[in-house]
Amino acid sequence: MSSESKGAIEVFFSYSHRDETLRDELAKHLSILKRQGVITAWHDRQITAGSEWAGAIDDHLNSARVILLLISADFLASDYCWDVELKRAIERHEAGDACVIPIILKPVDWSGAPFSKLQALPKNAQPVTSWANPDEAFLDVAKGIRRAVEAIVQAKPTASVVDTSSAVNTISASTPSAVALTSRQRRRLEDDLASQQQEYDLLSRKLKSLRQARAIETDVAVKLKLDVQIEETTADLEKVEQQLDYLERQLR
Repeated sequence: MSSESKGAIEVFFSYSHRDETLRDELAKHLSILKRQGVITAWHDRQITAGSEWAGAIDDHLNSARVILLLISADFLASDYCWDVELKRAIERHEAGDACVIPIILKPVDWSGAPFSKLQALPKNAQPVTSWANPDEAFLDVAKGIRRAVEAIVQAKPTASVVDTSSAVNTISASTPSAVALTSRQRRRLEDDLASQQQEYDLLSRKLKSLRQARAIETDVAVKLKLDVQIEETTADLEKVEQQLDYLERQLR
């Protein structure tokens, strides 16, 4: 009997082996969920001797209900992570068979990546290694994963698409909601909407200020730095705008 048939949700780690230490730290923060029987966690280091590694990975990649993408430069540079695990994860996400959550481990340019349409963790997609206290970053990630798992458990068993929008908003803006919202899910969506609106307002003010500073700046080097900040803030604003649109449609 599989772990999931006993009620636990299988979580799959897709990661670069160069990030193994960070993966282990995240796994520790998910230990309480494992002890409570809420999840089972799997990664390729659990493949037993004599097993066919690619087949084992495929089996778990296809059975997991939650797929964590541990994003770093090494992840993006890995052909296997990119061409096999990421591709399959996105396919299952778009089919509504799994909840895919990008976890930003280290600073890297991931704009335009197949997972860029998904809501990433930790908060504001700030890389774990950029936090003053990495444990606080992993705590934020663990809470987001708990919310996603709770949403899966609460979803109707007969639904073809798992509604995790009330958790970490990992479903893309183009994916329709397949189940009716409970009052608890609606409250969470409304809270998420208010939070995202605050973020949008903050970024809008920041962008306006940067553009004003750029318009009056005369130093070329400073102008170049402002251009980079404007570009980054504009990208952040677009992501928040997409999320606002998604949340508003979920609440209709």
